[in-house]
Amino acid sequence: MTPIAGKINVMRSAVPTLMLPLAAVLLTGCGYFFDQGRDQAEHDSWSRRIETAIRALPGVTDASHRFDHYKGRHFTAELDVRLRDDATGAEAASVVNVMGAQQLPRRFHGDPITVTINRMADSYSAYWMFGRDVSPEANAAINWARLWAAGTEVHWDSSGGFADRIVNTVDVRAGSEREPHLAVAAMRRIIRDFPELASNQWVVSTVHGREHEYTNHSERRPGSYPWPLDRNTLHQTPTPRFPSNDELDLWQWFLTDQPIPFFVRMTVYDPPLEGHTLGVTVFPPLGFTPAETTQLADLHLPHLAATGAVVDYTIHTPNGPSYYHEGPFFEVVVGGCQTPGHNVLLEAQPYVRQYEHC
Repeated sequence: MTPIAGKINVMRSAVPTLMLPLAAVLLTGCGYFFDQGRDQAEHDSWSRRIETAIRALPGVTDASHRFDHYKGRHFTAELDVRLRDDATGAEAASVVNVMGAQQLPRRFHGDPITVTINRMADSYSAYWMFGRDVSPEANAAINWARLWAAGTEVHWDSSGGFADRIVNTVDVRAGSEREPHLAVAAMRRIIRDFPELASNQWVVSTVHGREHEYTNHSERRPGSYPWPLDRNTLHQTPTPRFPSNDELDLWQWFLTDQPIPFFVRMTVYDPPLEGHTLGVTVFPPLGFTPAETTQLADLHLPHLAATGAVVDYTIHTPNGPSYYHEGPFFEVVVGGCQTPGHNVLLEAQPYVRQYEHC
């Protein structure tokens, strides 16, 4: 059995388990905010000072700062900034630097702040613990502003909070589900013109609303296995690199000349633990029939088998159970082997016998 099968199963079973404590935190945390804190007047005064300082910067058209209060002395802060369409990278970086240099009282140091900068349809967001040097975030803002290209959206997220944990994730979006070539062309331009930016987490996707779930758009993204339930399986973080030509071609192929419209999520796993492996999940529309399922499988699986990668191929069955993680699944591990006892739909069994190799 190939390693991907066990880890995919661990990933699937871990998600609902992890969501339970998270949901509990969210539910109990709702009462953890104050609308008005004891120091509300002081915080409002600081917000006005920060807004004034940011609005005075070249390239800035608007700024809004606010505090959210926790019980005790802790807070979170958010700064939202709008730049002119022609604002430069240096102007974007100055927003980060000026916010990082604010002389808030020392008791605020170590608490989190989120900065979001918007320019045209592009966005940059950063999250850090107040009081530390923000040079990494400022440099990232410069690079974000450099990536603009007509017909694309670039959404850059610098997360991690602490300087030694920053992860830069860059989502290059363009076109619609019927125009994946626009996103692919934009990504290839970035690869050609900005080779020094390869060491980030790169996502290529079609344009989508931020407020929606991932199932309403198609994307190619790096993947990682979460911390496993058993100690014998190591955690693997995504490999920071550009998408390969083959990955971009495959993602575009999934959205071109297909007999049935759908969203596709293509997740890329890298060596050393796995060899080159992919997760491909297809999200068809409601009312999808078993005949249409096999129609897609007949088209997709031979193509995936020719890639030489191990591919966990799944068609999300929207007419199935309410909790998708319970199955049954239309799932085939092309070139690999699924965990024994996995709940697979009957119509998937012929493909399992043809494409899985245990």
